[in-house]
Amino acid sequence: MVVTFRALLAGALRDRISLFWSVAVPLLLLLVLGSLFPEPAYRRNLVLGLVAFGSLSFAMSGTGFEVMRQRGRGVYKLLRATPFPVAGFVGLLAGARGLITLVGAMLVAGVGSAVHGIDWTPGGILLALPVLAAGTACFTCLGFVLGNLGDNENQVAMYNNLFLLPQMFGSEMFYSLDGAPGWVAAVRRWLPAGRFIDALRAAAGGDGAALVPSLLVLLAMTVLILGLAAATFRWDPGDRRHLPALRRA
Repeated sequence: MVVTFRALLAGALRDRISLFWSVAVPLLLLLVLGSLFPEPAYRRNLVLGLVAFGSLSFAMSGTGFEVMRQRGRGVYKLLRATPFPVAGFVGLLAGARGLITLVGAMLVAGVGSAVHGIDWTPGGILLALPVLAAGTACFTCLGFVLGNLGDNENQVAMYNNLFLLPQMFGSEMFYSLDGAPGWVAAVRRWLPAGRFIDALRAAAGGDGAALVPSLLVLLAMTVLILGLAAATFRWDPGDRRHLPALRRA
């Protein structure tokens, strides 16, 4: 199990495109948007929103493409001969990519806080750690589902955009939704990224009580999506027995 985890971790570190979008792009946006909108409140929310954006980019998008590529190369056919249960393998891959996502999120948060003068209390940092862990786990499992559904890069890209764009524009990553219609706020409550940002804001403010509801919902979403990832997992590119009827057609 340790050897497999190390191999998955090394493979995730070679995913330079996902690392670029999850670390370099958020850092660039911190500088550009932070200089255009210097209000302290906006800068604080911007840092937290870009932490969520970076986590979503690497954990969800990167995982989806990696799962599709590994299955296409026959890597999973070899793993099928091992005693690994499907849920265990999904958990290992989620853990490997989630660990890198967590480090990247902490880097973005640290640089953003230093550049824009945002102070984190020791209590806020401690509260943020489980939120970051839960968020990256949820996004990684969601990426696994996208990789399971897609047979090629075009299909994975389509599914990725279908899930990524609502998370970006419906969860207050870059702007407030206070003036949005009521249905937008209702939808936002069911987006993992929305719950992730709410929990991060509560953690940054040191409000443990306000953090708990969003964190519990995020954990419940993670469990459900992990089960879906295991249920739709395919060892072989031609195996569609576990996919919905629409995909089989």
